[in-house]
Amino acid sequence: MQSQLNMAVRQKTFVAQLNTRPGFSSMPFSPERTKEIQSRIDARLRSGQANDWEMSFLTNMAERFQRYGTQTRLSKAQYASLHKVLKLEREKPAQARSATDDRTSQPAPKRSTRTVQARPRPISVTRAINAPRRAVRKAQRQIMVPLVIAVAFFALVGSLFESSNSRSTPYSPSALPTSQTANSAYVYVTGTRVNQRAGPSTSNAVMGVLSEGTRVEKLRDEGQWTQIRSNLGTGWMSSGFLSSAAPPAERPASQDRSLRASDIRIIDGDTIDVRGMTANVRLVGFNAPETWRPSCTAERQVGERATARLGQLVRGAASIEFERVACSCRPGTEGTDQCNFGRFCGSLFVDGRDVGSTLIAEGLAVPYRCGRTSCPSRPQPWCR
Repeated sequence: MQSQLNMAVRQKTFVAQLNTRPGFSSMPFSPERTKEIQSRIDARLRSGQANDWEMSFLTNMAERFQRYGTQTRLSKAQYASLHKVLKLEREKPAQARSATDDRTSQPAPKRSTRTVQARPRPISVTRAINAPRRAVRKAQRQIMVPLVIAVAFFALVGSLFESSNSRSTPYSPSALPTSQTANSAYVYVTGTRVNQRAGPSTSNAVMGVLSEGTRVEKLRDEGQWTQIRSNLGTGWMSSGFLSSAAPPAERPASQDRSLRASDIRIIDGDTIDVRGMTANVRLVGFNAPETWRPSCTAERQVGERATARLGQLVRGAASIEFERVACSCRPGTEGTDQCNFGRFCGSLFVDGRDVGSTLIAEGLAVPYRCGRTSCPSRPQPWCR
């Protein structure tokens, strides 16, 4: 017991001598710092990478820290060497450590939950001055764009309506102004089938064909051509095919009547031209092969035979009766290009029998029936 007391006295005396000896640090080591140095010294000694001097120096430091612990005192040179060998970080002073501990122990300041509103963007003077102008221009665009679209739409509808009327409404002298009708002169077509052209020359396009006896309005003469107005519109015809004298055989086209063979001209197996009518007549109830633009050679050949046979029936007939019938077209379109290519419709009876029945029986035509306002596709059994 006495020896232990003596040892403690000597230790305290040695520590006091170190504290008062010049050249030694008087700053005590913290417990954490002491443990860190001891662990690093032990790791360095165990690594086997220390040289002889470092082994001797670190062994001495290990014994000193083992003996004195936090009361270990080192000179500045020893502390610097220890710091260099172990690559220690400098320990904060006691006051700094306490201040840091105080700061970490304090609770973090609470964030304000108040919503920070963004400041409004300042408006420049120029922007404020031009704002009314921009608003006016925007309003003009919003009004003008729909207005322009509406005007264009109504203009398009009006032009289509006008074009439809001009195409679907046949020419009638009664539709002209009174002053123009009173001064108009009418002439008659003398040729069997005469072309009406768009201009006073054979190089101009053909607007259509007018049959013999058709009455047209004469507008003016230009050389050997005469400008006329017919159900085809305003066009030109050679003056040699026009006459102011009405043909003696002219009769109202709307009446059913008996005909002579000379009153009929055969166009093809189911189409004829009747004197006094302003357009060709499509015979109803049957369909004969086409001779104009046939679908095949066989159709053209049979069509020529049907045309010849119809002419033979008309020329050898003792009596010929013609009956005008309504075409199967939409109301208001008969007599225009929108109905049956501008042709009229009718039935032709030779010696009391429909010519269609004769051609069907001889294999030169096929039955063909239409509805009230439309017709089915034309049968073409000749091109099979």
